[in-house]
Parts: sequence; structure tokens; C-alpha cells
Amino acid sequence: MVTGVHPGERLLFPSAGRDLIAYRYVPAPGVGGGDRGGPVPAVVLNHGSGLEQDSKPGVARVLTDAGYVVFVPFRRGYAGSPGPSRLEEVPAPAGAPGHDEQVCARLLAESDDVLAALRFVRAMPGVDPARVGVMGSSYGGINSLLAAARDGRLRACVSFAAAAMSWGPVPGLRPFLLRHVDTIRCPLLLLQAENDFDTSPSEALAARRRAADGVCERHLFPPFGASPIEAHQIWVHAPNLWAPVVLPFLARYVQGRA
Repeated sequence: MVTGVHPGERLLFPSAGRDLIAYRYVPAPGVGGGDRGGPVPAVVLNHGSGLEQDSKPGVARVLTDAGYVVFVPFRRGYAGSPGPSRLEEVPAPAGAPGHDEQVCARLLAESDDVLAALRFVRAMPGVDPARVGVMGSSYGGINSLLAAARDGRLRACVSFAAAAMSWGPVPGLRPFLLRHVDTIRCPLLLLQAENDFDTSPSEALAARRRAADGVCERHLFPPFGASPIEAHQIWVHAPNLWAPVVLPFLARYVQGRA
């Protein structure tokens, strides 16, 4: 885990009539496109489902060192951003009538915030609006997939452990995600540790994407940590493991480097 890094610059961005909290990180002068005096690529990082979140400084540091502007939005109801929380909008318990529909509706609402964050990032001075990707883990991995399905301008999507905790308990989520994966047009990278809660989501999503002749890579890391929850949070705990996989993917499809 990367420690001792700056938490980022706190900003507000508009979404659905609310001003949501976000954190921005920028690469050092001369890193990325800045060495040519031009705009640089950007990545929007999407957090998981915990109502309290940090600004993912360790994850951001890996990306800024590679030349990306990084934007970490706190979606509605998370970590001080205004709006109803996930728990308020999904009151039905798992397995009860309406629960799965509430989960899917909430995820779509959260993806509206991700789309708003993408619009905000593309308008930032110094960002190349044609070279923007999304990346996230767990609920943020799902939101990254939904953003890629709904925003045809994205250059790439990196999704860690999407639905690994909900694929089984929320069966209605499966067709919902598979339908959205059908509409993704940008290259997709799915990642999990082998000892995550459930690796079948990335397997099913990759198969669905490839069946549609889409560019999709799937990478399973060896077992990580002492428990499924540690494995599930590999993007925070082990940038040294995923950076050699993620950075070449982003360089190829977001930066446009061979």
C-alpha cells in the first residue's frame, strides 16, 4: 500500500442539482502530455459501497506518476456528499420483494453522478477530453461498467471486483449488469484476486463482452491477504501487484501508446 501521499485537492462538482465532493490529483510538471505542453489524459476513480470513503491517495499516486489527472468523486450520500444514502434508497432486506430492483435503481442513480464527474473532468483546463477512462472497485467497479455503458466517449474501463459481494445475494443484478455490458464499446479490463468473495462475476461479464466481439481482458491475481475482504480491496492494498497490468492497458487505450 502506498503511504505518505497527499489526499488531493478538494473540489465540488454538480450532479442532479447537488454539489458533490471530489478530489483531484495532477501529475508532476513534465509527466505525461505535460512534457509537450499539451493536455494530459484523465481517469475517474469510483469508490465502493462504504458510506465513509477516503480520496484513494495510494491508487491516485500510481496513476499520476504515469501522467494522468485523477478525479475521485464521492457519489450522492457518501462521505459528506449530499443526497440520500445507499441504505436509505435500498430499504428492503436482501431476498425481500423489491430489493433487487432497488439495488439496480440506486446503482443507475449513482452512475448519473459518475457521468456528471466525467463531464466535469472533460471541461477541466489541461485535460484532454478525448482521452478519459474510468476505474473503480466493488460498487465502484459496477459504476465504472455502467458509466462505460452509458458514455460512448470513454476510452477504457478498468473494473476491480465488480459485484463480487452481490452476484449471489442479489440475483436481479446479474441480468442488469449483463445487459449493460452489451452496450459497452470501449476496451474493458476486469480484475480480481482468486480469493475474492466470488470470481464468477468477472468470468460471466468477460464472456458476455467477448461474445459481442468487444475488447475485454480478464486478470485473476493469486490469492491475496488473509481474508476475502482483503482480497476484495486489492486495488487499495496492493498497487504494486496491479500496476503492471493496469498501466499498460491504460497506456494502450487511454493514452494511445503502442
